[in-house]
Amino acid sequence: MPQFLSRVLQKDPLSSLEKKSRETLTFLEKCNQDANSALNPELQEELFREIRHRTPLDHDSYPTDLKHYRYFVRQREALNYPQFWRPPLNQENRQHQEKLEQAHCYLDINKLAAEYDYFDLGDLAISPDEQRLALTTDTEGDEIYSLQLVNLSNNHWQTFDDLPPLASDLIWTENQETLLCFPLDDTQRPWQVMALNIASGQTSIIFEEPDARFWVGCSKSRDRKHLFIESLSKQSTRYYLLPADQPLNPPQLLIEQQEGHEYHADSIDDQLYIRSNLQQADFGLYRLDQQQVTPPLSPADFLQQASVIHPPSMQKTFEGFELFQNHLLILQRDHTRGRQELSIHSLDGKKQHDFEPPYPLVSINLSDNPDSDTPWVRLELESFNQPPTLYRYTMTKQQLEQLRQMPLNNTDLSQFTSQQILIPAWDGTPIPVSLVGKKTLLDAQKPQPVLLYAYGAYGDPLDPWFSSSRLSLMERDVIFAIAHLRGGGDCGEHWYHQGRLGYKENSIRDLEAVIQALLKQGITEQEQLVVQGGSAAGIVLGALYNRSPELVTGIIAEVPFVDVLRTMSRPELPLTIGEYEEWGNPQEPEAHWRIRHYSPLDNLKPESHQTEPRQPKLWIEAGLNDPRVQYWEPAKWAYRLKKANIEKVWLRTRMDSGHGGGSGRDQSYRETAETQSVVLMMLNKDQ
Repeated sequence: MPQFLSRVLQKDPLSSLEKKSRETLTFLEKCNQDANSALNPELQEELFREIRHRTPLDHDSYPTDLKHYRYFVRQREALNYPQFWRPPLNQENRQHQEKLEQAHCYLDINKLAAEYDYFDLGDLAISPDEQRLALTTDTEGDEIYSLQLVNLSNNHWQTFDDLPPLASDLIWTENQETLLCFPLDDTQRPWQVMALNIASGQTSIIFEEPDARFWVGCSKSRDRKHLFIESLSKQSTRYYLLPADQPLNPPQLLIEQQEGHEYHADSIDDQLYIRSNLQQADFGLYRLDQQQVTPPLSPADFLQQASVIHPPSMQKTFEGFELFQNHLLILQRDHTRGRQELSIHSLDGKKQHDFEPPYPLVSINLSDNPDSDTPWVRLELESFNQPPTLYRYTMTKQQLEQLRQMPLNNTDLSQFTSQQILIPAWDGTPIPVSLVGKKTLLDAQKPQPVLLYAYGAYGDPLDPWFSSSRLSLMERDVIFAIAHLRGGGDCGEHWYHQGRLGYKENSIRDLEAVIQALLKQGITEQEQLVVQGGSAAGIVLGALYNRSPELVTGIIAEVPFVDVLRTMSRPELPLTIGEYEEWGNPQEPEAHWRIRHYSPLDNLKPESHQTEPRQPKLWIEAGLNDPRVQYWEPAKWAYRLKKANIEKVWLRTRMDSGHGGGSGRDQSYRETAETQSVVLMMLNKDQ
């Protein structure tokens, strides 16, 4: 059989890079030195200081009340990590939301992180009686967490070194003595629910998921009566019910599994509300009376017995809901421009009104709302040129009250504006592209420097988000653009399915179409266009580098997924089996050939870049302890290009962190400043 027809992977000549040997580490450190020499250190320091002083470093978050205490987070300029504080609630301060007298610090992350180069607080969970604190921590960046417990009445700490490696999530049951955590299997998949009795230290496995496609988690119902054990694959769902105060009872399957059926459940007053795609791909909302149903229900019985609270629509995707004692909040996304829409309903689904945000191109996020028996809800709104702002929205009066806005130092936001345009893809599908920058530049009739951001995977939308650090680029006359590619969830559920599995090529061609349109419309030009993306965006960025490198002046690929075929052929690696429903299983011939067609490293021809006169600069980032995209994928990409003497290729490896970069405020700021200096270097604006 000719080699090009074989589905047997050849031996990887760079497999030695997968061992953290002296030779591998020497190569990575040499690449780091080369990366350092490419950048202007004075500019990096200037950007770092700008970012650090853009927002006041001494501030408290807006507090949230539970039953006995008021909780807030404190940041201080002299401290690299947050502190967690709480004062006791009493009759007087309950009426004054921002009264913080008698507050004491119950958790100082700075003390925990002091002896580590990397530190991440995975989850923090307060017990129902508010007397105990459970937390998970990661000190390597490999997303393997350990558990600690604090008695808040006497500050006694417990560690649990005998537990298996854990995922970050934690949840307390309602019996005060039992904490649920989630052990990892050999591929770092949360596959069990473990009940830990904090008094005795005994553990019990109350649920185990043998199917390697499914990841296990748990949530608590809005009325705090039920626990929902969630077993989720990329395309299917299983929910199991437990009494929240009797977590050792056998879990009860809610709806029998059907491949492709995704759903989410919550309950209030013995009414189950279920968001489901069983009738239609864009999801609807259904209600079951728990007193009248006996799980497990077949999918057909579910549809027959459930009341339709909000029917599915072909024009909008039903993304989520929140239950209150007298209100139901519904969040949807329109399929044309991907705008979020929030509406308020009665619990039987009757619409009361639509929420009108104070500005367009807005992200709507439900903030902390622990109390369901209230006429108001906290919302956090933000946009590309509007800082995150916390509001209290009184649903009965349709009244929006600002509580807190991210403060900015020495920044005039009125000089910036944002807009969205539609660009036709290769098949005519309109691709939304968001733009934010100075008004004078967006209104100018000549090409401008543009940093184009792309992702397009897992159904994750790129909703408008504010970045105080991004202002440093915008003040230097760089326009920030976002390509809302298919494969993301930017225009609803169908948008996601049009960019996964056999349709992944759409994501790649969407990005190229966006770039060509930005050039053709004169918004930018090749010498002034840099493309950035991370993780799964490595596929579209790697394909761009292989197929159309002449279109852009620079590519910034952060922890890029580029060795798709080999990684997906190794089920022993973290994520691989669960990712079959996103990319495909290369053991299947059709999936093998499809992935091989676009996988960046399988289509890399370094010799073609030797003769390309407009070769883009390429900056690649990796995390040595990254469990999601192993460091050797970006390292192999850089190695092959460097070996072929391709110029202007740099590899930056974070030697003490993982997928999300370094930890701590200042380290994060320094990494952002470095990335911005790379952008300016690529645009020849770094002097």
